Amino acid sequence: MGYSRRIRESGRNYYDDWHLRFNAINLLACHFVGDFAFQSTWMSLEKGKSWEVNFYHAATYTAVFVLFAHPTVLATAVLFVTHVIVDPLKARYKIIGPIWLDQLLHLLTIVLILGLHI
Repeated sequence: MGYSRRIRESGRNYYDDWHLRFNAINLLACHFVGDFAFQSTWMSLEKGKSWEVNFYHAATYTAVFVLFAHPTVLATAVLFVTHVIVDPLKARYKIIGPIWLDQLLHLLTIVLILGLHI
């Protein structure tokens, strides 16, 4: 029995699997580029002190997704709003300590977007 026949018989669609993997990799790449590469030193130092700078950072972060991943309007809103909420929890209020927890929350947002197909 060939691989493609096993996939068809199992009810899985190869294209859907590939599409999900591609979207996951694309969204993860956008996350890391937007949250690290496109975050200036000024944003990093000031986003915990200024809501305006936090907004700029979240907008820059979200713009990377819009340019390279083409998310839906709902997914774009979810990415922006969660970033505006999560980053101050670390940078301003110190509720989130380690950076891995901040990153985990951002990655869970991406998983949610992928899982809900929004």
